[in-house]
Amino acid sequence: MGGSEVLTRILAYELAKLGHEVHILTSSISESFFRQTSNVKISFFEKGEYGLNNVHEKVVQICLTLARLFEKETFDTALVMIQEPIYNMLIKVVSPKTPTAIYIHYPFEEELTKENIVEFVKMFRFPGLYEKLYTIADVKIANSTYTARILYRKFGITSYVVYPAIPWEFFREEPDLDTIPGKTIITVGRFVPHKRIDTLLHMFREKIVREVPEAKLIIIGVKDPRYSSYYMKLREIAETTENVVFIDKPLTPLEMVKYYRMARVYVHMRIGEHFGMAPVEAMSQAVIPIIPKESGLAELISDGVEGYTYITDEEALKRIIEILKTNDSERIRNVRRRCYYKAQYFNPRRFAQEILNYITFPRK
Repeated sequence: MGGSEVLTRILAYELAKLGHEVHILTSSISESFFRQTSNVKISFFEKGEYGLNNVHEKVVQICLTLARLFEKETFDTALVMIQEPIYNMLIKVVSPKTPTAIYIHYPFEEELTKENIVEFVKMFRFPGLYEKLYTIADVKIANSTYTARILYRKFGITSYVVYPAIPWEFFREEPDLDTIPGKTIITVGRFVPHKRIDTLLHMFREKIVREVPEAKLIIIGVKDPRYSSYYMKLREIAETTENVVFIDKPLTPLEMVKYYRMARVYVHMRIGEHFGMAPVEAMSQAVIPIIPKESGLAELISDGVEGYTYITDEEALKRIIEILKTNDSERIRNVRRRCYYKAQYFNPRRFAQEILNYITFPRK
């Protein structure tokens, strides 16, 4: 479970609140993750007959599921919420007149290795097969200008930009903007190498605590079956480092709020991240973000105003230590206020309305 699943859930129920009927087709997510309501229906991909996990079987499963779904219902539009345009193609096969759209997080699969390809296929993902299929979708939507630029440079495809949203629970109660939290760092993300959480851990135990002995580090994430060995290594380092809290299970938004409010600074180590919901969640609780300049995340902030950007790890380290050690409480309060107010933009209603603007087609 990652950002795309959470974002799909946010969108589906916000569209339902606006009076639309939504049908979610999913694969491995548990039935409790998406709950059925009067306006939201849930369907799962049909099981393969032979228990295989190869591409051909999965494509057949998708086709059979879609064919039976479109026999029962008529849809005004179909929105694919992962960057797999093969779904747009297969929808056109079973229902040529149904308009399709796709929400593209990033046009390439950066986490693919020869060892984990089978896990991708198990999850109904087809990396390496989809890059030339983006033009099939009637509407292309990117999650940031960063992603939109890559789409245009690599494929000549233009797309609309709609920034993601975070759940309403993060907006429920305003944090105390006058009180400055202790010298605590937080980072959140799936436990995969690209997130570089191990880099932050080493930075913390070898450099940060030497400068700020009372510093603490909170790491929150979920295991990814494609990278079990990385997770084990990460957990071992965390458990042998003092003042590190390591949480390796999904938390509810309200549980996340509790941890975010303990922290003064949020650090994101993934270079080239197309976007990320965790930094926005942190900002909604007035946690100061430190994020890479080469990313869609950097579009969120003006450096030194709502947070800070960095190019090298040394710059990130310097900024972390500076914020933890500073005695300029007024400066910290000002940045906290600004990042809190910037986060208000990333609410579910704005996200749903913008998506609707691009996927609503006149009925033929």
